[in-house]
Amino acid sequence: MSDRIVVIGEALIDLIQQADGSYQAKPGGAPANVSIALARLGANVSFAGRMSNDKFGQKLHDWLSPEKIDLSLVERTSDPTSLAVASLDDQGKASYSFYLKGTADWGWTLGAFVHLEVEPPAALVIGSVATAIEPGASVIENLAGHLHSTENSTVIIDLNIRPGLGFERENETVRVERQIKLAHIVKASDDDLAWLYPDRSPVDTARLWASAGHHVIMTRGADGATLFTPTGDTVSVKAPVIELVDTVGAGDSFLGATLYGLQQRGALGGNAEELLARVTLDEWIDLLTLAAEVGAITCSRAGCNPPTLAELGL
Repeated sequence: MSDRIVVIGEALIDLIQQADGSYQAKPGGAPANVSIALARLGANVSFAGRMSNDKFGQKLHDWLSPEKIDLSLVERTSDPTSLAVASLDDQGKASYSFYLKGTADWGWTLGAFVHLEVEPPAALVIGSVATAIEPGASVIENLAGHLHSTENSTVIIDLNIRPGLGFERENETVRVERQIKLAHIVKASDDDLAWLYPDRSPVDTARLWASAGHHVIMTRGADGATLFTPTGDTVSVKAPVIELVDTVGAGDSFLGATLYGLQQRGALGGNAEELLARVTLDEWIDLLTLAAEVGAITCSRAGCNPPTLAELGL
């Protein structure tokens, strides 16, 4: 059985605000960041993204190429590179606005991932902006639905809701509720859940989704993270105290480390619900503690620069 983790989604340029008010161009995109985090922890990971042939697209390719990531699923295109402008508040927390019209990341066509249906990966990671923008969003959603229904892979969705895209809350809620049905693991921040459902607490939403059969991981920034299981159990871990530089890529690094921890315990693959049910609460605490450490280290560095196994002493 394959041990490959396939991450599908955007690789874009983050224009990150500097202390002097200028902006620095950094490679980014949540799915690409997750791929790097996984690779640096030694996982067998493939990144599937559409990447421009322009200079920013070459910068993205040069950023990913030195990492131990399989890039055979990357599709090069003449469409321009997507841009995300990251503005930082006084605490270093990033908020985003986007320049996405006609850009590379969203143009997947029907049939692009047929080979993944024939040779399913151990896990498929979807989410973020790529699952919100057509026409590519439907192509990704169709693949996730196939792998979920055939029980051939563990499907993970990382919401990464971006209010800066200007989508209507009601439409985004409908989309998210449809797409999480295709996932065994749902990762969302408390900010994601608060934006989607302003009339109820993020904890209530996470419990509701877990009761529908999902393992829901809610990140809470500096307060750590909480897992909600389908059986009603919850476990929480704290975030290490660090000297914050910025939060860019922290949640992505956290997710990569979480999936690494699950794979180390044989919990990714076909018959996902059964595999996840075998993970004990103590094991969840251990792997989420590692994920919180990885996320914290990323916050102590500029941009998304997750640690390696050697840096973690593993």
